[in-house]
Amino acid sequence: MKFSKLAALGAGAALAFSLSACGGDGDGDGGNAGREPAKITAWFMGAANEPQDKVLAQAKADFRQKHPKTDVEVVYVPWPDATKKLQDALNTGQGPDVVEIGNDQAVTWAGQDALADITKRFAGWSEGKDVVKGSLELGQVDGKTYAVPWYAGVRVVWYRKDLFAEHGVQPPKTWDELKTAAKRIQDAEGGDVAGIAAPSDFTNGFASFLWGAGGEIAVQEGGKWAGKLDTPESKKAVEYYTGLVKDGLAPKKYIGVNELAGPQRDFANGKVAMYIDGAWTLPQIEKISKKHTAQMGAFTIPTPTGQVGPAFAGGSHLAVWKDSKHAAAAFDYLTSVTSKKNAKAFADELKFFPQFSDLLSGGAYAGDPIQGPAAAQMANVKGAPKTPNWTEADQNKKIIPTMLKEVMNGTPVDQAVAKANKDLTDTLNQG
Repeated sequence: MKFSKLAALGAGAALAFSLSACGGDGDGDGGNAGREPAKITAWFMGAANEPQDKVLAQAKADFRQKHPKTDVEVVYVPWPDATKKLQDALNTGQGPDVVEIGNDQAVTWAGQDALADITKRFAGWSEGKDVVKGSLELGQVDGKTYAVPWYAGVRVVWYRKDLFAEHGVQPPKTWDELKTAAKRIQDAEGGDVAGIAAPSDFTNGFASFLWGAGGEIAVQEGGKWAGKLDTPESKKAVEYYTGLVKDGLAPKKYIGVNELAGPQRDFANGKVAMYIDGAWTLPQIEKISKKHTAQMGAFTIPTPTGQVGPAFAGGSHLAVWKDSKHAAAAFDYLTSVTSKKNAKAFADELKFFPQFSDLLSGGAYAGDPIQGPAAAQMANVKGAPKTPNWTEADQNKKIIPTMLKEVMNGTPVDQAVAKANKDLTDTLNQG
C-alpha cells in the first residue's frame, strides 16, 4: 500500500466549487434516517492488496452484523489520481460515503466543507475514548470532529545490517555519525553503493532534520502564520540535508523526486546503504526484490546531539463524506474498519501502528527490527502546520521541496531560504 499524502484542492480550484449537501448534513441523515441503504461506497487510497483486502473483508462482516441488508463497495483510488477524483466528487455531488484521507489533509478537506461533522457520533463510540489524542486532533477543526484516525506510521532510517557489520559501522545517532557511516560504506564499496538517499521532494523526511535541529516550519504569531525556515536552526538543517548531496554522499539523481521515485527501488536492489521511509514500506520493497530484506534493519533519524528527535506523524484518517445520504451507516462502517480489532490487524499486516493508546503502550512492537525503532520514534512526533493552506504550500506549490532542490543545485542557502520562507508565510496566510 502506498503511504503518500492526499493532495487536496488548491486555493484557486477550491473557489470554483460551491458545495451543497445532498444529505448527511452534520450528524443527520436527511430523509433517510431509519432506512437501511442497499449499498454504501468507501474509497480507499492506493492499490488493492491482499492484506488490506483481508482486513476490509472482516470489517465488512462486522458492519453487516448491524446492517445485514447493506452491502459495501470498496473502491481503490490510486494516490496520483486522488486529487482529481475528489475534486470531481465535490463538483458533481457523486462522492463516496466513506473516504480515506491523509492525516495531514483532514483539516484541508474539512475546510472545503467536504467532510461531515461526526462529533456526536464519535462521542457515542465506545472505543473512541482510547484513540490517541494527538492523532484525533488532526481530524478536528474548531472543536468538531471530521475524521477518525485509522493507522499511523513514522519514518526511520532503513539500513543494510550486513554492510554495516562488514565495514565496522554502528547505527548512527548523531548527524556527524550519519555522514561518517555513509562515507565509510560508500568508499569501501568502491562507489557501487551510495551512502544514503536524500531526495529533495521529501518534506516529511526533511522535517525530522529541521525539528531535530530545533527549527520549525511555521508558527502562529498574533493570529497569523509566520514561516520559520529562515531561523539559524532551520538553516542548519537545510545545510546539513542538502549537504548530503553536495558532499557526494547521496546521489544527485534524487534531486526533484520523492522517496518512492528511485530511492526505494535502489535500496531494495542493494544500490544504496541507507534510505528514509516507514516500516510500512516492507511489502513494497519485497515486491521489488527480496534479495536483501533479511539483512535490513532500522534506526531512529539522527539529530545533532543524538537524542530521539521529532518525526513527522504520518498516517490516514477515515471520514464520512459530506454529501453522503447514509451518514449513520457510513459512520458504522467507518468504526468497523477503525475498531481496535481491525485496526490492529491492519497495522500488523502492513507494518503500521494502530491508533489506540492502550494498544501502543503494550510493547508488542519492541522486538521487531523495523517496527521496534519506529515505535521508539513514535514517542516523539509532530505534524504539519494545522491550516487548510498547508496542502497548497506543500503539495501544490512544493515550497520546501523547491527550496531543497535549489540548494542542492547550487543556489546559496540564504537566498533559497529567504524566498521559500516568504512564499510559505504568504501561502499559509492566504484567504
